Amino acid sequence: MKSIQKIIVLSMLLIIPFTVVLSKGNSTVVVNYVFKHINKGYDHLSKTKVFVDGEVYAVSTEKKQSQKNSVKLKIPKGYHDVRIVNYAQYEGNWEEHTVENNYSYDCVYELNQEFKKGKYTVNLVFDLDKGVDAKVK
Repeated sequence: MKSIQKIIVLSMLLIIPFTVVLSKGNSTVVVNYVFKHINKGYDHLSKTKVFVDGEVYAVSTEKKQSQKNSVKLKIPKGYHDVRIVNYAQYEGNWEEHTVENNYSYDCVYELNQEFKKGKYTVNLVFDLDKGVDAKVK
C-alpha cells in the first residue's frame, strides 16, 4: 500500500509542473499589411520585422510595397510589448521606414497587451498620405 502511495505522490510531482508548462502556451499572431498612396518611382522593396519585448520574433518575406504581405509568429501568453516595423531597401541598404530616415510617415505600429487566446490578427495599412491604420482582432 505504501508503495502505491509513493507512486501516486511521485506521479503528481511530475505531472503538475508539466501541466503548468503546457497551460502557459503560445498565441499565434498574424500581421497582414498593405501600403496605400505609393508615389510613382518609390515602390521600394520592403520587409517587416516584429519585435516582442525588444527581441526580433519574426521577419516577413521581401516584397515591393505595392504587394500585400504578412508575417506569422508565436508569442508566449501573457503581457508583451509588440513593435512592428517596416523596413525599406534604399540604395541597397535596409532602413526603417520612418520620418527620421526621410520618409513621409513612420511605418511603425506598437501595442502592449495581454495575449491570452490562441490566435490574433493585426491588419495594418501603411497609408503614405495619412499614416498607419491598425485593427487588432
